[in-house]
Amino acid sequence: MNLEQQLCEIFGPDACITEGKRLERYRIDQVGDEAYAQLPAAVVFPTHTEQVVRLMRWANQTGTAVTPRGGGTGLAGGAIPVAGGVVCSFERMDQIIEIDTENLMVVTQPGVVTSRLDAALQPHGLFFAGYPMSEDICCVGGNVAENAGGGRAVKYGTTASYVLGAEVVTPTGEILRLGGKRLKDVTGYNLLQLMIGSEGTLGLFTELTIRVIPRPVARAVLFAGFPDSRSAVECVTELKRISALSSVEFIDGRTTRATNADLPASDRCRLPDSADAFLLIEVDETDAAQLSHVVDAAERAVVAAGGAVVLRGSEPRSSERAWKLRKAVPWWTKRVAGRWHSMEDVVVPPAQVPALVAYADRLRTRYATPVAVFGHAGDGNFHITPMKAQSMSEEQWSSVIPQLLSELYLTVHQLGGTISGEHGIGRKRTRYLDIVLSESERSVMRRIKHALDPNGVLNPGVALDEG
Repeated sequence: MNLEQQLCEIFGPDACITEGKRLERYRIDQVGDEAYAQLPAAVVFPTHTEQVVRLMRWANQTGTAVTPRGGGTGLAGGAIPVAGGVVCSFERMDQIIEIDTENLMVVTQPGVVTSRLDAALQPHGLFFAGYPMSEDICCVGGNVAENAGGGRAVKYGTTASYVLGAEVVTPTGEILRLGGKRLKDVTGYNLLQLMIGSEGTLGLFTELTIRVIPRPVARAVLFAGFPDSRSAVECVTELKRISALSSVEFIDGRTTRATNADLPASDRCRLPDSADAFLLIEVDETDAAQLSHVVDAAERAVVAAGGAVVLRGSEPRSSERAWKLRKAVPWWTKRVAGRWHSMEDVVVPPAQVPALVAYADRLRTRYATPVAVFGHAGDGNFHITPMKAQSMSEEQWSSVIPQLLSELYLTVHQLGGTISGEHGIGRKRTRYLDIVLSESERSVMRRIKHALDPNGVLNPGVALDEG
């Protein structure tokens, strides 16, 4: 039997693509640079766990690479297939199996879009706090595979804090049922946490048990402008003393203005000409009466740091306006620079945020290229994004960017940070791992990978340098 016949035997003819333009969609994720793109030989769409088991057993027998994929929204190339391999897309495993209001947990398949899960939880007064900022397009399984974070991680933490159980198919086609509806579990090695954040290289999630929490009753935002980056990031330290703080997002002035101008007129914020850096500050409370006092405290911290409030509000429209601007920033960089940009994901200890932002400001001059600086100032995770200058040739950019990234990663490492906080290593950053991980550390990771995937068929080339 040929490839199509073998896969159709497992999945059926309506759940298998082996030719035509439909394959094109699966050749790349949101990494941006088309140089990473690879056309798979096939895409399959499982609807139940047994199909995934059969796929992985077939992959080992035939030596065929398999790449798991959720929403394809990753920014590091983790869902890009090996040329001639098979993409296992979980978009049809999209059922919310159970909302357990007694245990405050939800059981879901991996292909559920994150915002849809949030909408299902809302009538119960609950929410999944570990979601990332791409919640309208990303899937729960991908969030777990990346240990995704987001704008509210400063208060609520990342995805890993909420995943209590998982059904996982190993690279060799075994089923592991890890954890469950238990808040404590030290029975054996913590294989669940090993799988979380492993970027689809150690197993494929087919079912997830996630802890949910009571939804905040009240939420408010401040959007504030500052005369320079330093005053903005130094304000963050004072803001973090406010216990109800759920987000502190930073955007440099040029990027804020350009993104704001790119929005529909009805969604734009009025920005002071004197501001060269902006903070989006969000607080939430379970007690609506307390919210105004908390927002007042945040505004006092902004003014004391030399800032001015651009927008303040607790009604949904105010929140939506501020968050629309912040969420539009990465899409603005893509539109402006096309494939000639590199959205980074560095993270430093919170106390080193001023040093990181000051260094990012110097990058523009040092490399004579635009650099958008934005991200999660509250937890030290920044998306420093160099973009090709209009005066640069494509050849100059291709020569400059590896040097710029090496210097950025080394500086971040020296500040006590690392090269990815939430987007992952993917295919994009494996060549830089030796900057932040010792050979001993990388060797241990390779041995874990080989123990679980002896034939190297599950997402090879992703997350680690395989030696």
